[in-house]
Amino acid sequence: MTDKFTRGFKDRIKPRMDYAKGEVVKEPFRDAQLALMRGQFATKEREEFFNEAFTDILTDLFTQWVKSEPHCTKEREFLYHTALALGSVKENLIKRETLGRNAKFIQTPQEAEESDE
Repeated sequence: MTDKFTRGFKDRIKPRMDYAKGEVVKEPFRDAQLALMRGQFATKEREEFFNEAFTDILTDLFTQWVKSEPHCTKEREFLYHTALALGSVKENLIKRETLGRNAKFIQTPQEAEESDE
C-alpha cells in the first residue's frame, strides 16, 4: 500500500533533470514532501494498528469481566487492574513516541548551561 502512494506521489512530482550534466537536480522541497508523506502515512498506520489492538484487548478483558461471577472479586479485580495497566502501557508508548519525535529539539541541562555561557 505504501508503494502505491509513493508511486502516485512520484508521478505527480517528477524530479528535474539537468540535461547538460546528465544528473537529477536535488530538490529539497520535493525531498521534504516525500519524507512528510511517508511520515504521515506511517503515523496513521501505526495509530490505527495500536488503537485497534488496544481496543481488541480491552474488549476481551471487559468480556471476561462480564462473564465472571459477581462473587469472584479477585478475578474481577485482576481484570480491572490489567485494563488499567494496559492504559498505562499505551500512555507510556505515546510519551516515548512524542519524546522520540522531539528529542532533537530538547536540550539537556548541560547543553543549556553551555549555550548560556
